[in-house]
Amino acid sequence: MLSFDDIQEIGERIDRLMTVEIRPLKGGLPSNYVVPMYEACRRFHGQPLSTLAAQRITGVLTPGATVFIATGAGVAPRLPQGETDGPVGAGALAFALMKAFDARVVFVTETAHRAPVESVARELMSMLPDSQPVVTECFGLGLQHGLERASSLSRKYRPSAVIFVERDGPNREGFFHGVRGDCRGPDDVGHVYLLADCARDEGILSIGIGDGGNEVGFGRVRDQITAVHPLGAKSHAGHASGVVTVTPTDVVVSASVSNWGAYGVAAAMAAIRLEPQALYSTDYDNRLLQACVAAGARDGATSRSNMAVDGISASGHAAFLQMLHSVVSVSIGSSSTHG
Repeated sequence: MLSFDDIQEIGERIDRLMTVEIRPLKGGLPSNYVVPMYEACRRFHGQPLSTLAAQRITGVLTPGATVFIATGAGVAPRLPQGETDGPVGAGALAFALMKAFDARVVFVTETAHRAPVESVARELMSMLPDSQPVVTECFGLGLQHGLERASSLSRKYRPSAVIFVERDGPNREGFFHGVRGDCRGPDDVGHVYLLADCARDEGILSIGIGDGGNEVGFGRVRDQITAVHPLGAKSHAGHASGVVTVTPTDVVVSASVSNWGAYGVAAAMAAIRLEPQALYSTDYDNRLLQACVAAGARDGATSRSNMAVDGISASGHAAFLQMLHSVVSVSIGSSSTHG
């Protein structure tokens, strides 16, 4: 069993990895933002984010418990079926939850992103054929539909935790934004974020994982994130409150790539539970990315249909995941030797 100090140090190692910035120096996603954004969240929570999220998750789950994982970002014309950042990370988390807890995972997305998310679900079931089926539920467009859908899904499944991976939340005026300031109206988006409101009302754990401040969760540290945004967090549509969401979660995990934040939380769960096999392999990750791209998801940085996430090639993500495996195996090995 790991001590409190062991867990904190593992979290430090994972957090340092997941906040390595690999973004274009000019154009594309804003640069020089990853570390300041992470530091704002870290100051708020007061401890490593990956292990904090993992501890909170492991603290509420029992074998067979249901977990919502909400994902899917991007709109037409650049990303008509969403982007590769989000669904793949959701898959990594689902794999960890299914291996460690035999959890019943329900993916939640909006209708436009159904195909990539369902493809990830199918691929997961081929990896873990003896686990409970992974279900995908979708939101249609608009606030009223979202209110009804969030309430009905919460009643139907009674989740023990709700986790968001790269899923946009609204600003104060009720509009949704990309990190670069592009605006989406409330009638053009599925209001999946309302699951966070249901979780709060029902006392259910909520975790937000993101990389830009516009994603569900960052409402917990909204002013701090707005202050460090390199583009001033300005809305291209002129909304005064800018791009950063107002929707909070109990824990917010900030990473260089949202998928990396999800991998980091999965790695932390694998370490805390002394189950290194709960962090899936680089081959499995490649399979999920292939399934996601084949179903229509595109690289969010370039809008291209290729094996990349946020402008980083599949080999770059594999290297990151392999480093996480080393952190987990070395940390568990050292604990069993000296614990």
